[in-house]
Amino acid sequence: METVGIVTEDNIELSHWLGVADRRILRLVLELKSVLLDIEAWRTMILEPYKRLGPGVYMVGAFIGHDRIVGVVEGRQPMVRVFSSKPDALGRSFGQDTE
Repeated sequence: METVGIVTEDNIELSHWLGVADRRILRLVLELKSVLLDIEAWRTMILEPYKRLGPGVYMVGAFIGHDRIVGVVEGRQPMVRVFSSKPDALGRSFGQDTE
C-alpha cells in the first residue's frame, strides 16, 4: 500500500500501489482504466541493478478501483510508453505517444 504517482497532463496524482500484474491476467478483468505511472526505475530481481526510465518514459499501470493501482508487466518486463512534445507537471516531456 505504498503510494505511486499517476501522471496526468496537469499534475501527478497519488494512489495506492499494490504491485504488478501480468498483462494477460489484467485483460480478463473488466472495466480497468489504463494510467501512466511515475516510476523512476525498475528491476526484476533484488540483486539486479535498477534500469532507469528517462524523461517522457512512463510505466503503464491499471487502476483497479478504490484508489488502487497495479503496474502492468509482460513476462518479466514492465510495459512502458514513451511520450514527447509538451512538458508534464514536473517539466518532463509528455504528449503524443511515440511507441
